[in-house]
Amino acid sequence: MKAVRLIAGLLALVSLAVALPGAMFRDPTLRPTAVKRPNIVWIMAEDIGPQLSCYGDPVARTPNIDRLAANGIRYTQAFTVYGVCAPSRNSIITGMYPSATGAMHMRQSKGLIPFPGIPDYNDVPPPDVKAFTEYLRADGYYCTNNVKTDYQFGNPFTVWDESSKTAHWRDRPDKAQPFLSVFTLDITHEINLWPADVKNKFYSDQGLKRPVLSKEDAEFFALNPAEQVKPGDVMVPPYYPDTPLVREGIARYYDNIHRMDRQVGHLIQQLEEDGELDNTIIFFMGDNGNCQPRGKRWVLESGIQVPLILSGKQLKAQNRVDSQLVSGVDFAPTALYLAGMPIPKNMHGQVISGIGPTKPSVARPRSYIFAARDRMDNTYDMIRAVRDKRYKYIKNFNPEKPYTQPIEFLYRNPQMADILRLEKEGKLNAVQQSWLFKTKPPVELYDIATDPYELHNIADQPAQATRLKTMDAVLTAWQKKYGDLGPVPETEMAEQMWPGGKQPVTQPPVLIRTGNQITLTCPTPGASIGYQLADSKRWLLYSKPVSVAAGVPVRAKAVRYGWAESEVVQ
Repeated sequence: MKAVRLIAGLLALVSLAVALPGAMFRDPTLRPTAVKRPNIVWIMAEDIGPQLSCYGDPVARTPNIDRLAANGIRYTQAFTVYGVCAPSRNSIITGMYPSATGAMHMRQSKGLIPFPGIPDYNDVPPPDVKAFTEYLRADGYYCTNNVKTDYQFGNPFTVWDESSKTAHWRDRPDKAQPFLSVFTLDITHEINLWPADVKNKFYSDQGLKRPVLSKEDAEFFALNPAEQVKPGDVMVPPYYPDTPLVREGIARYYDNIHRMDRQVGHLIQQLEEDGELDNTIIFFMGDNGNCQPRGKRWVLESGIQVPLILSGKQLKAQNRVDSQLVSGVDFAPTALYLAGMPIPKNMHGQVISGIGPTKPSVARPRSYIFAARDRMDNTYDMIRAVRDKRYKYIKNFNPEKPYTQPIEFLYRNPQMADILRLEKEGKLNAVQQSWLFKTKPPVELYDIATDPYELHNIADQPAQATRLKTMDAVLTAWQKKYGDLGPVPETEMAEQMWPGGKQPVTQPPVLIRTGNQITLTCPTPGASIGYQLADSKRWLLYSKPVSVAAGVPVRAKAVRYGWAESEVVQ
């Protein structure tokens, strides 16, 4: 209950919030004024593990991603904090653990599937939590997002210069302005494993209109028969039955990765056309692990291990392979570091060790990464995990619950339906049954080096007693250090964030005009402030007093993450 009181205290704070002062985020020792700041393009593919050619997968066809790896650093041990998109994306954009900020449940606002008894609310993080793009915007970067957000705290208008299906670095008004552009490639999303008839039924059941590709996009994604992966060519993991439907799903997964690779190539081509490639650092990553059953939503390797490639001439790295542990909370601080900016002290992540455009970072490589699972759609199951470079320790806080619980979205997958059919018919072997409806032990320990599929729990082996005790202590210390809200009932947490089930509204900013100078403040703790000049439609991020010619109208509004926007003042 201490965690709930802490949230309540944060929401009850009454103080004067001011926006980000841009000057405090500059570090001239890292970025001399004579050096052009690097652009950053952030490419995030949905629901993929490291099943790419440059990671040694013989089935994958990814020439464009391979090109990034050949001109950069390929990380072989990168992991997201959650095995599902919304809490994982929250950690990536904030550099913080969702279990500490209250964003750990999937999802916390109305998504595609409403479930009875689960409150509708946004995460309301502590007042000092910001998307890392606000720091970049305050320091002069033009930041765009195309197009998915899914950050659990709503879509604050201050996070981006533009967030839309057409948002692009090419739209920045000053072509000399450095930019960060984020592109989410959803062709690899779990839903695209489903055949057309399954998709159609899903959208019909939900009362939704099925997205239709334009003719141009359909042609772009089309694969001729010679390009398509044959089901007979894929490898079936031992925890699956070897059936035609299972093989077809795996083959479709590889085909979607091939389609996604084309999108990556298109973005590289656009950078070349604009003369920006040589001054751009490209992040290529997954937002969580692969979308096969026993992958997405799990804290196993298949659910949280992702590809991560940092590519660009400024990194002065060619085809480098790095096996250090990297967490999803490290992506944001690393992007800030590469832009020559210091890291906000409240971020939980760290700069990836040994990387930098001007000099290598001095951050020490991680000894551990941490992962978690909380509510997934309509099912609750609190799990925490810690992994070093070889072993993974998993703590099941609800061991009475089975490994697999009925999640409608997962159960629509034809692969999963086939597996469940065979389980019901008693046609699965012990390994294939082990991850379905069997209850869990309180703790699990896996030697990833000898057991990459995490099939053999060695927690009971006497030789592992010391390791088990050490890793449990590391996990407990992590929970205490950051304040794990997992034990807090979600209904209590939602009530603290949205009292009475109603979204709080940010107070209007206070606009003070002194001569030609505009100063903005907001009484709501943690609120970010944006303003418009004259007839401009763009909302600029307020970070310090603004000089405005006499007579030029100024409009302003504010937003606290998770709350509704304030009214506009002028």
